[in-house]
Amino acid sequence: MLIQACLIHQPRPLRVICLDQIDSTNREAERLLTAGQPAPFVIIAREQTRGHGRRKRPWHSAANGNLYITFVFRPELRPVELQDFTLWMGLNVCEFVANFCKISPGLKWPNDLYIAGRKAGGMLTEARVNANQVRNLVFGLGLNINGRIDDFPPGLQHTAISITDVTGSLLDLNCFAAALIDRINLAYHQFIASEHREHFLDWWARYDILANQPVLVTQGTHKVHGVATGIDANGSLLVHLDSGITEHFRAGEVTLSKNASWHEVFPSAAFFA
Repeated sequence: MLIQACLIHQPRPLRVICLDQIDSTNREAERLLTAGQPAPFVIIAREQTRGHGRRKRPWHSAANGNLYITFVFRPELRPVELQDFTLWMGLNVCEFVANFCKISPGLKWPNDLYIAGRKAGGMLTEARVNANQVRNLVFGLGLNINGRIDDFPPGLQHTAISITDVTGSLLDLNCFAAALIDRINLAYHQFIASEHREHFLDWWARYDILANQPVLVTQGTHKVHGVATGIDANGSLLVHLDSGITEHFRAGEVTLSKNASWHEVFPSAAFFA
């Protein structure tokens, strides 16, 4: 297996399970954990038939060279210590894509990867908790890599994008996946050791596509308009209201207001070495 061979010399290699088709890599992770598969391990699928994101929203997962991958870890942390886990993983995905592909990705709080104003990927973190301790941590990532805009369903062709659409060339999916696995594995161990704090807020300022943009935050029936001003040290979204108050949001749905400036969020021809 090419991906596993690329990882064999890593100091903490992960077992990689490759599948042609599955309903969802996150669901397969849950089934394997129930069957006694020890963590850590990684699941990669060429196609998902029932891929989903937050709130069980469907994720288009056709077999056209994109990446559908789930990481399973056993962190032995309290749930409260994982509040900024997804954000840290998202920042590492952005940093990796920026360097590997020489393009300018951005992160939309809390779990969406954007390129050139369109959604290119999404993340979903799920946890098994026993006695106020996280037993297993499941981190799923769907990333549009070699698919084309024309491959997406009509309803997504004006909002989605792939890396190939931006670079104009196909990526070697095996090399990309192996390098990404190594990066996420490193990011996980940095998180567990609390070493991520050194870069967390600086990287967020680098990749935050909502910074200084007018946004709408929805929590159930509660809706708040304001200007996004970043995140706090725990990963909560900061929104400055017209009243002068800054609210902290630990959860919610965030959308950009119609007068947001995408061209200001994504400078052209920029990447970070």
